Amino acid sequence: MKTLLNGGSRVLACLALVTAAGGAQALDGQVVVSGLTAPLQLTAPVGDSRSFIVEKGGLIKILSGGSVQATPFLDLSGQVNTSGERGLLGLAFDPNFASNGRFYVDYIDRTTLNTVVARYTLPTPGAATAAGATVDQILTIAQPAGRDNHKAGWLSFRPGDSSDLYIAVGDGGSSYDPDGNAQNPQSLLGKMLRVDVSGSGAGYTIPADNPFAASATTRPEIWALGLRNPYRDSFDRLTGDLWIGDVGQSTREEIDRELAGDPGGHNYGWRLREGTIESPVNGGTAPGLTDPVFDYGRSTGGSIIGGFVYRGPSIADADGRYFFGDYVANKVFSLAVNADGSVSDLRDETADFIGGTGLSGVYSFGEDGLGRLYALGGNGVLVVMVPEPATWALFGGGLGLLAWISRRRSGGRGAV
Repeated sequence: MKTLLNGGSRVLACLALVTAAGGAQALDGQVVVSGLTAPLQLTAPVGDSRSFIVEKGGLIKILSGGSVQATPFLDLSGQVNTSGERGLLGLAFDPNFASNGRFYVDYIDRTTLNTVVARYTLPTPGAATAAGATVDQILTIAQPAGRDNHKAGWLSFRPGDSSDLYIAVGDGGSSYDPDGNAQNPQSLLGKMLRVDVSGSGAGYTIPADNPFAASATTRPEIWALGLRNPYRDSFDRLTGDLWIGDVGQSTREEIDRELAGDPGGHNYGWRLREGTIESPVNGGTAPGLTDPVFDYGRSTGGSIIGGFVYRGPSIADADGRYFFGDYVANKVFSLAVNADGSVSDLRDETADFIGGTGLSGVYSFGEDGLGRLYALGGNGVLVVMVPEPATWALFGGGLGLLAWISRRRSGGRGAV
């Protein structure tokens, strides 16, 4: 230590080592809460200090100050069917939620077993819960009788667009889409939809720039088709790119990516293909199919859980990477996102993100109002991604060294 005080260059060299080591910022995961019941989503209005947790059984809970509040934000448990993959499946806040109090939910109705997308409007913007909110039914989609899987449920607004709601819909269930819904241009099943919800009251309008807005043969609500079960999807909050995690049948899991400004209209191939390979049922390569940006086989996992491009407080090992998971493998992965729309550098982040947290059964991922990334486990554990503690300890040690040097130079006392 004394030799460090013999020259300013040596002090700077020591500080450079501390900074370099601290700059590595390996990621880590910390348990936020446990005891949740089948949590399927965590989201928040941009900049809001609260987070909102969607539970399959019909509750939307408020996470504030590190604790789940006793009173739920919304209770739809009496309206929701939860058999199989049914339930309360999605929540999206209007981009102007702070001023208009609007939010949207996607659930499977207890009586009809159909998909319902509804808008709730708080009685007063900023109200603590949705008690007394008005309800407008935006869209109902008939689901095949007797099939309780492939209901998708994600819905969201693209950053910068406060009018158009994107809605992910599964193919209706059963193996290999027996009704051919995903390739049927007159069915809303097996699709990504885009509808204008900026008006008041029930229903929606068709955005003029939807890819099939003027088509006589394809439903104008359709943004993309050929999807099996796009259960968890996201928009990159920085670029506006759309990421779709589409659950495979028995061979491949796929990730689809649409760059911001893409005009839509893509056909991702199901059931003609599963990922990048032909399906054994009605398999083939129709003209104009869009390849996934990434797919993987059963040696890696068996049920993809789409995630997010990390744009939260800087973690060098995470910044700008796409994080996703696999429910069957109980793993978390990340990919580097390249400017040309491709991805590379697949990493297994399981040990760093959820290792030692007790989280099992990766159900979903979430972003809070500041862009921090969360993993939600089927066993009710919620984990947030943070910089590795050792990084901060080392950085703190560097600050301590600076303080010690300063005291020595000014004649202050310090232990040697």
